[in-house]
Amino acid sequence: MTSLSLRLPSGPRGKLRNTWRVLKSPRHFFQDCVAKYGDPFTMNAINGKVVVTGRPELIEQIFRADPDTFSVFASEGLKPILGAGSLLMMEGPDHRAERKRVAPPLHGDRMRVYGETMKRIAEQAIRKREDGQPFTGLQLGTEISLDVILQTVFGADSEDLLQEFRVCTRAALDRSWPVLFFSPKMQFGFAGLSPMDRLRNAQQQLRGALKRELDRRGSTIADREDILSILARPTEDEPHLDFEHLADSVGTLLFAGHETTAVSVAWALYHLHRNPGWLDQLRVEIDASDGSPLTYSKMPLLMGVVQETLRLNPIVTEVLRTLRRPFSLGDYHLPVGHSVAAAACLAHYDETVFVNPNEFDPSRFVDQTYSPSQYFPFGGGNRRCVGAAFATFELAIVLGTILRSHELELLDQGDVVSTRRNITMGPSTGVNLRVIQRRGVDRV
Repeated sequence: MTSLSLRLPSGPRGKLRNTWRVLKSPRHFFQDCVAKYGDPFTMNAINGKVVVTGRPELIEQIFRADPDTFSVFASEGLKPILGAGSLLMMEGPDHRAERKRVAPPLHGDRMRVYGETMKRIAEQAIRKREDGQPFTGLQLGTEISLDVILQTVFGADSEDLLQEFRVCTRAALDRSWPVLFFSPKMQFGFAGLSPMDRLRNAQQQLRGALKRELDRRGSTIADREDILSILARPTEDEPHLDFEHLADSVGTLLFAGHETTAVSVAWALYHLHRNPGWLDQLRVEIDASDGSPLTYSKMPLLMGVVQETLRLNPIVTEVLRTLRRPFSLGDYHLPVGHSVAAAACLAHYDETVFVNPNEFDPSRFVDQTYSPSQYFPFGGGNRRCVGAAFATFELAIVLGTILRSHELELLDQGDVVSTRRNITMGPSTGVNLRVIQRRGVDRV
C-alpha cells in the first residue's frame, strides 16, 4: 500500500480542543468541519484519530463491512465502567452469542407483555404532577424509564424491592460522570473518595441487591417473565450462572435503556409544545384510539413523532468503531488503529434526504421509510442497539398515555439546546413543564 493511499482526509488540529468541542456540541462542531474540510474529515481527539462522515454512501460502507474489521472504540475507558460482560464491550463470536442471548426478551410477543406495565407507570408518574408545580420532562422521563426497567428488566414486584432498586440505580447513574467515560486517566482510586471509587461503590451496592434478589427467587425464575429471570435461567450452553456476566448484561440495559426513554420523552414533549399544530393533530389520533399499549405502538402519527424526535435529537450522536484491519472509506484507505464515525448528527440533517431538516415534521416518517445509512438513531450494522424495538415501543406508550390524559404547558421561553450528559446528549434545561389539567378523554 503506497503512502498516498494511506493519506487521511484533512481536518482540524488540536486534540484537546477537538475533544472539548465534541463533548460540548458535536453537531455544530461536525457541521463546521464539513463546511471547512469537506466530508469525510479527520478529527484528532484524545482517543486517537477519527475519520468522521455523514454521507449515506460512506455510512453504508461502514455498516455493511465485515464486523471483524472493527473493534470497540475507546474500550479501555468504557470496559472498567460497563464491565467485560457488557454487550457493548464484546467483539467477534462473543458479541454474536451475547446478542442472540439478550435479544429475544426485547422483541416480539415477549416485549408486548410489558406494555400494560409501561402504561401504568406513565399514568402514575403524570398524575403525581397534577398539583401544577413545575417539573422537567427529563425528570418525568427518568422516573418512568427507571421504573419500567426495574419492573420489566429487574422484575421488582414489591414496593420495598422497587424502592431498594431505585436507590441503588439512581446512585450508580448519578455517579456516572462524563469525564470517567472519556478519560481513562480519571479512573483512579483515592481512599474511596475519587469519582471512580464512588461509582464503583454504587455499582457494587446495586450488584449486591441483584444477587440477594436472585438468591431469593431460587428456582422460581423458571416461571417469571422479567428479563433478569429469563437471562438467569440455565441453558445447555451455560448450565451455571455467571453472576458477573449477568450483572454486566442487565447493567448495560439499565444504563442504555433509561437514557433513551428519559431524554426522548423530554425532547418529544418539547417539540410538540413548540409546534402546537402537530400536538393538536396527534391528540386527534390518540383520542380516537382505544388507548391500549399495542394500539399506541401502531399509530402512524404517534410513531412519526417518536421517529422525528430521534432524528432531531439522536441519543448517541455518532457511531464509533476502531479499525482492526485496513479499511477503504470512499477514496481513502485507512490504516489499522484509526477509527471511523458514522455521524447521525450530520446524516439526520442532510438536506438531500430530509426536506427542511431543522424543522419538526413527524409526517416525514408517515408512509415513508429511510435507509439504515440515512436514519440510524440506534446505530447500525451488527452493533445496532439490541433494545431499539423496546425503546420505540415504550416511547409510543409513554407519550400516548400522557397526552391522552393531561394538558401540559411548556415553561421554557427560549430555545432548548443539546448538552452533554455522559456519553449521550440531552436537553439543556431538562424541558420545563407543568400540568394544566386532566383531559376529558381520561374521565370516561
